[in-house]
Amino acid sequence: MVDTNIINWLVDGNLSTENFSSDSAFVATHIQHDELSKTRDLTRRQKLIDRFNTIVDSTLPTESTILGTSKLDYCRMGDGKIFSQLKSDLDLLNHGKSNNSEDALIAEVAIVNGHTLITADEDLRTVAEKHGCNVTPLVKYKST
Repeated sequence: MVDTNIINWLVDGNLSTENFSSDSAFVATHIQHDELSKTRDLTRRQKLIDRFNTIVDSTLPTESTILGTSKLDYCRMGDGKIFSQLKSDLDLLNHGKSNNSEDALIAEVAIVNGHTLITADEDLRTVAEKHGCNVTPLVKYKST
């Protein structure tokens, strides 16, 4: 499960797909695509969406439905317990950052479906691991 920041790192040259096993299958939700689609710079937005479409093998529905965030046909009507725990822990850790609902939805999908979460967000990593999610350690490099 790739977090949005990973797509940014790939586009910026701070991370390479060579950092991952060649047989890796990358998944995401509509959340990551939606976040990338909000990029204001049109050229950068297109690069991000193109990279997303290139790297992501499949898009999974979120496990919970959150009004104002979730999209019909791209979410499930789960019980929201894991989501609520993740969101609450994120809020405590980073004082209610505006994208905590989105991050909690992404982590919940990784946890429920047994996917490894790939993220550069330390708060998300901490909370996801606390709830049993496997998180891949990243090696950031600067391209020359």
